[in-house]
Amino acid sequence: SLLEMGIGISKAGDLIFEGLSPILGVLEGSAETSSEVSMGEALAATLQDAQPHIAIAKIELDGVKQHRELINVDGLSPRVARLLERLDKYLPLLDSGVHGLLVAPYLLGVDEPRTYLLLAQNNHELRATGGFISGVALLKIDDGQIEDLDFRDSYAVDDLTQNHPSAPEPLERYMLAQLWFVRDANWFADFPTTAQVARDLYQLDQGVLVDGVIAADLEAVALMVAALGPVYLEEYDEEVSAANVMDLMQQYWASPGGEGQTGDWWLHRKDFMGELLGAMMAKLETDPRSLDLAALMDFVSRGLGEKHLLVYVAEPTVEEILTANGWAGALRSTTGDFLMVVDTNMGFNKVNASVESSVDYEVHIEEDGSLWGQVSVGYHNRSSGQVDHCVQEAAYPPTYREMMEGCYWNYLRVYVPEGARLLHGPEVTLPDGSLRARENGLAGSALPTEVGPSEAGKNVFAAFIVVAPGERRDMVFQYQLPSETLEREGSTTVYRLVVQKQPGTVAVPLRLAVTLPSDAAVLSTSPEASSLINGQAVFETNLLVDREFEVVFR
Repeated sequence: SLLEMGIGISKAGDLIFEGLSPILGVLEGSAETSSEVSMGEALAATLQDAQPHIAIAKIELDGVKQHRELINVDGLSPRVARLLERLDKYLPLLDSGVHGLLVAPYLLGVDEPRTYLLLAQNNHELRATGGFISGVALLKIDDGQIEDLDFRDSYAVDDLTQNHPSAPEPLERYMLAQLWFVRDANWFADFPTTAQVARDLYQLDQGVLVDGVIAADLEAVALMVAALGPVYLEEYDEEVSAANVMDLMQQYWASPGGEGQTGDWWLHRKDFMGELLGAMMAKLETDPRSLDLAALMDFVSRGLGEKHLLVYVAEPTVEEILTANGWAGALRSTTGDFLMVVDTNMGFNKVNASVESSVDYEVHIEEDGSLWGQVSVGYHNRSSGQVDHCVQEAAYPPTYREMMEGCYWNYLRVYVPEGARLLHGPEVTLPDGSLRARENGLAGSALPTEVGPSEAGKNVFAAFIVVAPGERRDMVFQYQLPSETLEREGSTTVYRLVVQKQPGTVAVPLRLAVTLPSDAAVLSTSPEASSLINGQAVFETNLLVDREFEVVFR
């Protein structure tokens, strides 16, 4: 099997290189293409011509994966085991790359023009799929060439003459939002669901039905600028680089004269984002020799893998490939345990830039095979400014920096297996400075932990909280897990867990502790446990990406 794996990888590599080698000529400007053909068109044509090679490469890689399943690492020499460990790390990346190449012609509009809705998500104001939708752009691409790119403030796409649906109930209850607009479309943690909402609302407002939806947060912008290299914005006389892009976006958001929401500033505070997006797209199309292909591939790989980029396509066969590779931001389908912590900033501010969070999850497996979990979500608001009283209001100070300081009004959701049953939730009361308390006079009344509605096959527990500057808060949820969470294989039992990362976050610290029955013996853990003492396996990591765990015992 080792030999067949080596042969299969070699064949796949040769096929991919043979199919894609013309791209190097396009990037270097040495390929024989018509002067009337753009770089995008040339790339699209090359990718289309390479499809037979890529399809065969996929078959070879599928064979490699089958041979890998037959290999028992325990029977290998240390040297070969290390080589196989490295292969296990890079094989999924190669496999994902092949899938990306297979869908690229469709995404680039090779067979017919495609129209995409781009969502600019500001993760300093965290929402379920990455951040508040600050801006939207309509991208039209035909045969690899950008035909049109229209960026707007997300408020500017609303058509108030249309009959909008009601806002999701928690938005209405805690933010007093009555109607559902594009800027709040990303309510659902399942991005395909959110994307379909955004698609429908945009069609309602603008009369355009898009083929797909692409979401990008601020981290994606920084990664893309780093990959492309500096871009010059003539309108601002600024060279934008990875080192200064965040500072410049904040600088040009600020009100020069403290005009506030009613001035000309409000209408143009996001123009810089549109200019930057246009300049980056233009550089991709017109300046191929300046591009670093490896850096661009790293941008795409990291952006998708770390969920700073999310892609939804209405075409089911393409969407299936995106979902299978984790690029669609879908809530993952699992058979064992599942956990996802989702924050929604309801404070009309950018204070997530100043908030640190952590997740601590404990699982207890009893002698009778029943099990329960307890998740503790910690918050530390490191805002420097002190406030006497937290007030939830749509107030916009003149500088972006001031928006990053203040109280953190958060609607916290914990996604768990659908059959999980809440035992105890955090004890919270309605803050007197909240919009809801000021509207109905129920300040201080108890807010029971909300259960449901379920989403994409997951149960949901939720709580509305506020964290003042300098304050730390821990929100603890305890729940019974379904009996089918454990998988029994003969005399052994397997506990598996997927912890899904919330898009828009960076690397939230994660601690997992799995406590086994007193008479159980651990056979293996994956990854290797940080500690394994007295029947408890502890894992210390972070949520830079989704994490998967396995504990095998008997």
